[in-house]
Amino acid sequence: MRLLLARCLRSAVNALVAFGHLWVYVPPLPPSPTAQTLPSPPAPPGPQRLTGPAPGHPERLCPEVPLSETEMMLRRQLLGARGAELSGD
Repeated sequence: MRLLLARCLRSAVNALVAFGHLWVYVPPLPPSPTAQTLPSPPAPPGPQRLTGPAPGHPERLCPEVPLSETEMMLRRQLLGARGAELSGD
């Protein structure tokens, strides 16, 4: 009987400790002064500064420049009769 009570109490204490770890932040121990510090990770590959859209991206195209013949043909194919109206054909 005594052994059963001790096991139940030990399980209850372990459950309360686990519950406390979930709800109470326990900060980690400060590093010891003799511990070695890890080197900083290398910088990620790729450009380090943003340069905007790539050349030829629609956001870089000028609306003042007229469409080429190929672009007009593609516009008519995609938009049908409405494309012809918009392009002025």
